[in-house]
Amino acid sequence: MTHGSKSQEQDQPTGLPPLPGAAQPSAAPFEVSVPEVAAQKSVLQKIEQRGRPRRRKPPAWATKVANSVIATKQFLREKLPNSILRRRRELMTAAVSFLIHLGGALLLTLFLLPHESRDSMFAIISGRVDEELADPLEVVEIVQPEKLTDLDLDSTMKQMVAELDKGTNRDQFDSPQDTELRIPLDKIMELGDIAVLKGDFGGRSDAGRRAAVKKYGGTAESEKSVNLGLTWLQKIQRADGSWSFGEVGEAGSPGSMQTTDVGATALALLCMLGGGHTHQTPGQYQETVTKGLAWLMKSGIRSAAGADMRGAHQANSGMYVQGLATICLSEAAALEPKDRELRRIALEAVRFIEKSQGSDGGWRYQPREIPGDTSVVGWQVMALQSAKAGGISVSPSTFSDVKLFLNSVAADDGVYYGYTTSEKGRPTTTAVGLLCRMYLGWKREKPQLQKGVEFLSSVGPSKEDIYFNYYATQVLHHWDGELWDKWNTQMREQLVGTQIKEGPGAGSWNVTDPHGNAGGRIYQTALSLLTLEVYYRHLPIYRRFDAAETKAKDSVSVAKP
Repeated sequence: MTHGSKSQEQDQPTGLPPLPGAAQPSAAPFEVSVPEVAAQKSVLQKIEQRGRPRRRKPPAWATKVANSVIATKQFLREKLPNSILRRRRELMTAAVSFLIHLGGALLLTLFLLPHESRDSMFAIISGRVDEELADPLEVVEIVQPEKLTDLDLDSTMKQMVAELDKGTNRDQFDSPQDTELRIPLDKIMELGDIAVLKGDFGGRSDAGRRAAVKKYGGTAESEKSVNLGLTWLQKIQRADGSWSFGEVGEAGSPGSMQTTDVGATALALLCMLGGGHTHQTPGQYQETVTKGLAWLMKSGIRSAAGADMRGAHQANSGMYVQGLATICLSEAAALEPKDRELRRIALEAVRFIEKSQGSDGGWRYQPREIPGDTSVVGWQVMALQSAKAGGISVSPSTFSDVKLFLNSVAADDGVYYGYTTSEKGRPTTTAVGLLCRMYLGWKREKPQLQKGVEFLSSVGPSKEDIYFNYYATQVLHHWDGELWDKWNTQMREQLVGTQIKEGPGAGSWNVTDPHGNAGGRIYQTALSLLTLEVYYRHLPIYRRFDAAETKAKDSVSVAKP
């Protein structure tokens, strides 16, 4: 039976549907085909994937940024603190070294800075304001006078009127005819009795020169001598703009200092500038001054110590030349204040003088050489004074130290002055010392000053020593009064009378100075010209209270040609 059943099953065709009514064979539990389940799951997954968006892989740059942020946080939180702890000694050493070097650099900067820049920097840091700047400016109203005879005009207004009226041309001083001035000389009043005046060079203008010549004792003959001397200097100027003590043309008597050209050029230019002739003033000597100043400015060696203007000097002339060149540059800068380059090198030349001052307050042949000597000191003080008068700042300590030096060589409490030590009765160094005292603030009422001036007056102008005459003439000019009138008459006539009037040396002076062989004819001529220009080269320091001047009622006069 069993076999029959099996045979029926085998005889039934496969795949045919079961007969109706036949019993269905029961399937074994969990007997489902594996491929069918896998197929069902893959369909569901496709449906789910279609229902939500796919996640895209972030770009490479974003991954790098994220990694960098993570690395930075890790560095700041862990690695940096640990590194600082491990190297704290090295870091402390580096910090201390940096502070020391920074402090040294600041001190060096303060040492090299000009005084005015240093003061300004300290003022900014400390918040300090100078009292001069803190005070409100007083504006003076200028009232136009109805007529020139108005006696209420002050000296400033008179100077303005004088500038408007050019009057006689300075070239007319060459004429033998004595011409009157457009403005009465007794109306020209000094601006004050202080040592440094804004108008210190005011006498070098056309109107100022004409007025000062007559007021302070000059004549048409003395001015003619000045012009003749300037013309001679102009003729012997070299093509490059310089002068040489050893080159005086056919006039003879050249100086032995063949290479001290800076000194010779400075002396010649001082004579031109003394008469108001500048590189920007049209006239006979404009080109001469222009070429000379250009050469002089190129000759300076500029460094952190300032402008060394000594050039190829010889013997003991070094600081003499520095003083002369600085006076020249300072005066030129004061007369033409718009020339900034000229003013800059003048300032640097002043700084070199300040830094060359010796520990005793003086100067000698080389920078910081001691002991100082009165002769060299005189030129440095004149250079510093010219700079200050032109608006260039000078260290107050420099002037204070000069006073200490003058005290060391003074005799009789400042009546006389020696060369390197205290010495009585020496005319030349006494003249230099007294002139320095005047510029450094001694009042006219000081007894020692009066006695010193009386001593110079008693000696009188020398017939040979032009160096003494140059300094003593300035002292007497500033002192003014009867002593000046007496001195000036003798000095002026002597210089005018001894000047060479004809030949290749016309306009120059023969060498008579005991020490004149070094500078020769240029030296003798330059100091003679500067002495004749004393009337307007520097206005008198002390104001002369003359009752006749203060009560003058004369009106402004008009010249007759």
